[in-house]
Amino acid sequence: MDKDRKLRVRRAEILEQIAALGPMRMGSIQEQSLSHQRPDGSIRRRGPYLRYTFKRGRKTCGKHLRNREEAETYRRQIETFRRYQQLSAELVRVSQSLADREVAGDEGCKKNSRR
Repeated sequence: MDKDRKLRVRRAEILEQIAALGPMRMGSIQEQSLSHQRPDGSIRRRGPYLRYTFKRGRKTCGKHLRNREEAETYRRQIETFRRYQQLSAELVRVSQSLADREVAGDEGCKKNSRR
C-alpha cells in the first residue's frame, strides 16, 4: 500500500472516530471546600463540593454539581472533548501530509537549492 493510500485510510478512520464520539464539553471538575470562623474562634470546613468550571471568553464560569453521579457524567463528557481534540489534531497532521504530497507529487517534499 503506497503512502497516499495509507494517509487516506487513516484520515477516514479518524473521521469515523470523530463521528462516533458522544456528547462532549470543555472544562474541568474541581473539588471546592469552604471554611468559616465560628463565634468561638474555631474554624469549620465544609465540603468538598464538586464544581464544574469552564472558560467563556476570558472569564471562568462555573456550576455546582449536585452529586457524584452528575460529576461522573461531566467527567466522561470532558474526556470525550479531550479525545476530540487529539483526533482533530491528528486529522490536521494527516490532511497536511496529504496536501504536501499532492503539491510535491510522489517524490515528497523537496528542499530548496542553495546558491
